Amino acid sequence: MPTDPVVLLHAWEQEPAVDHHCHPLRRWPFQLTALELRAAFTEAIDRRIPQEHVLQTAGYRAALRRLGDALGCEPTEAAILDLRNRAEPAEFANRILQRTNTGLLLLDYGFSGGDGFSPHEHARVVRVPQREIVRLETVAERLVAGTSDPREWLAAVRGALRSAVQAGAVGVKTICAYRADLRLRPVDTDQLGVAFTMLRHKAERQEPIRVTGAALCHALLFEAAAECRELRVPLQVHCGFGDPDEDLAEASPLGLRPLLQDKQYAGLRLALLHCYPYHREAAYLCAVYPDVYMDLSLAIPMAGDDGAQALKEALGLCPFSKLLYATDAARYPEVYLVAAAAHREALVIALGELFDPATALDAGRQVLAANAKRLYRLDG
Repeated sequence: MPTDPVVLLHAWEQEPAVDHHCHPLRRWPFQLTALELRAAFTEAIDRRIPQEHVLQTAGYRAALRRLGDALGCEPTEAAILDLRNRAEPAEFANRILQRTNTGLLLLDYGFSGGDGFSPHEHARVVRVPQREIVRLETVAERLVAGTSDPREWLAAVRGALRSAVQAGAVGVKTICAYRADLRLRPVDTDQLGVAFTMLRHKAERQEPIRVTGAALCHALLFEAAAECRELRVPLQVHCGFGDPDEDLAEASPLGLRPLLQDKQYAGLRLALLHCYPYHREAAYLCAVYPDVYMDLSLAIPMAGDDGAQALKEALGLCPFSKLLYATDAARYPEVYLVAAAAHREALVIALGELFDPATALDAGRQVLAANAKRLYRLDG
């Protein structure tokens, strides 16, 4: 017998969520445009997509409906933008975030578009408690200029990760899937040396540093995995869709098998991010490896009803004790609100259909907060 969705929503209303995968807000003041709002609901780079097509997607139409309901206005871009652009920015942002019923934000500052709040600023202006997730590639890029060879560079990266965790960070995140691929394989030391030398030359010419390619990215990922294991913090790994830079065909989490089979990484906890359309593969890894967790963050607000369906499909294999709540929201509080509402609705649909009322209620509480608290040791 399916569980009444109203019962589930009401029971979870007072359950503050741990958003284990999100990004900082854009520094205000600014006037949000319709094109910017649309761009927050697509991963496309080509401006014609938000200009011509995002308004025709189910996910964006649902976003406007949710925003209109929350703000008490018509579910149109004009009404929503007029209301938010006339409001005092800090008051508006905190009011919207309060409606998401989020008890803790785990923030990755590596993605902010250059105009996001710094960790200090974000903690000062946003009233929701927050902790930091360190982005591996951002740390590594900052350390190229001060090191002379790959071995020194990788050691410096591990030292920086250690310092960040000692300062309060609760995890590390890699975007290896954006910059190379997830088909992990042993790193050729000669190729690594050549790739690092090219980075050093760019640093000497004061050109922008961007870590890309399998030699650099895989070497970093293996070192970060070893360090995270020693530090006893999770390693977040982006997989599936989430950035047009990546080759989606090479972003399956199944390529992470070396981290799961090699005994030197035993005990490493992995949090697979986004996952869609590889949510079945991610669910398989969660089902057979004790230290693998997953979320469906970005897919849920962007993929319309397919996000909720993906959640249900993932729970066919993934134990609900390993499914994590996340919005992957960034820049605008409206994105947090839409993703939070969509995620809770998707949980109602999936858990309500799969489990009896008592089990569904317990599962929802685990997904919303308890699993992340256990994974990131937030109660300790």
